[in-house]
Order: sequence, then structure tokens, then C-alpha cells
Amino acid sequence: MIEDLRDYIQACEEAGAVQRIEAEVDWNLELSHIAKAIEEVGGPMLLFENVKDYDIPVMTSAFTTKERLAICLEQDPTLSMSGLSRKWMELTTKELIPPQVVNHVPVLENVIEGEGMDVNMFPVPFFYPDDGGRFLGTAHSLVTQDPDTGWTNLGTYRMQLLEGETDVIATHIVPGKHADMMIKKYEARGEKMPAAVVIGCDPILYLTSTTLVSAQTDEYDVAGALRQHPIQIFESDLTGLKLPARAEIIIEGYIDYEDKRYEGPLGEFTGYYSATHWPKPTFKVERILHRNDPVFWATTVGKPINDTHMLQS
Repeated sequence: MIEDLRDYIQACEEAGAVQRIEAEVDWNLELSHIAKAIEEVGGPMLLFENVKDYDIPVMTSAFTTKERLAICLEQDPTLSMSGLSRKWMELTTKELIPPQVVNHVPVLENVIEGEGMDVNMFPVPFFYPDDGGRFLGTAHSLVTQDPDTGWTNLGTYRMQLLEGETDVIATHIVPGKHADMMIKKYEARGEKMPAAVVIGCDPILYLTSTTLVSAQTDEYDVAGALRQHPIQIFESDLTGLKLPARAEIIIEGYIDYEDKRYEGPLGEFTGYYSATHWPKPTFKVERILHRNDPVFWATTVGKPINDTHMLQS
């Protein structure tokens, strides 16, 4: 049974679908180049165990074959993409399964606040030469909550580290998306919007985070239907948000819609660079949580085929 990222890595290893890379690899362009080259020939998931300047491994290429996508969905790996889509619809059109609050919360093994807090502690790749910076958020979920209804949304909106900043991240929340709808509600109230960046959890949450789910429907409930059991969560004593208990890394804080910083560009999933960078809301970090020996999850984005294209398919 897959309940977190470590379970998924183990399941892929048992299927012979993981390559561990022990040689030192530079986070600056080299890691992404290796990942992209392997993806283009239908290669395995990669686990970079020796990233230059860091002691945290980086996982890439999680879903770049249908077999690994099937493993994530706990379905027959011989199914076609159409077959996997059919299974997805069969499960998600049945009764949704709400998450379960648990007392055992592995992500609370390490809690970092105050002066020791630095978002640059993670081995964030620099993907492509003309990128505007290093993007912390590519294979992640941004968790926010509707202040009126309590609806919890998980969405994947790219997030960029800012040079010289330890507790501020630039965000690219696309206008009209669910998190943007919530921002407008908090702004009208004159309140900060609590938010959390989740990196490395049950991979089914990343699937639902990148998929079109109706407004007022929690991605946790959809993920529960896909798993056929509740997703394990805890309620944060800092933000009040419902967060995955078995995540590798969670960065908590709030969206500052008044403090806008330049973000981008990024070699996007379309295979082209996104529009010229412009000022966007920032994510102000108040706390970093992580498991012992965490795994950092990233996706190369860029031209097909990568995780994004498989998920949208």
C-alpha cells in the first residue's frame, strides 16, 4: 500500500524502475540535463543521492512512463493510458473519501523556526540557462483554504527562490485558479492568506493537485477515492491548514498579495519559455517542517515528455 513518497520509491524499486545515482551531480544545470536526457529515452525514475553542496537527495522523473504512473495509482502496470484514465474516472465518480486526522505525524520530526530558518537549505535545481532563478516548487502542492466555506485546495503553482532571501518565495498563482479565487477573498477581508508548500508526500496528492478538480471539492477527498482509504493529515497549530502527515517537507506561512516580486521566466511544460517576468505575490515563510533524511522532489518541466504531460494525459 502506498501512503507516502517513500512507499512509492520502494514500489518502483521493486519493479526495477529506479536508478540511484551515487556520483556527485551539480544542482546547477547538470542535474536537470541528466534527468531530461534520461526522460527522452523512456528511462527510470532518478534518485540523485549526492547533490553538490547538499546532503538531501533529489528525486526526478516520477511519472515519465505509464508503468510508473500505474504503480502510483496502484493499478495494473500493463494498462494503457486510456485504461488508467478509465480507472481514474471509475474511482473518482464514486463516493469521495475525506481525509483522516492522525496523531502520528512524521513531518513534525524536524521543526525549524526563527533565525535558523532558510528555504535555501534544500537542493533546488537550476533547470535551464535562461530561467529567472531556482524553482523550489515544481513537483509540489500549495495548500490554501477558503475563508468562507473551509474548502481546502491543493494546487501546483510554480514557486521561485529569490536571491538573498531566506524566508520569501515568489509565487506564480495563475489568475482565475482556485488559489487566486481565495486570495481575492482574503484581500477583501484585509487578512493574510495562510498557505503551505508541500514537497514530497503520497504522490497521489501531486496527481490531484495538478488535475482539474471542481471548486469547493477538496483534493484530499478525491485522493482518498483513488486510494480507497483516507489520506492521513494533521491540522497545523500555526496556519490551521489541513496538511499531509507523511510529507517529506512542508513550508508554512502566508501569501502576501501586497508585497509583489519579480518571478520567472521558466522553461515551462509547453516546451517554451513563459512570458517575461513581472511582479507577483510572495509567500512569506514562518516555519519549515521536514522528516528525518527528507527527499526533495522536482520535475524538469520543459518540452515533452515529462511528469506534467503524463499527468495531464
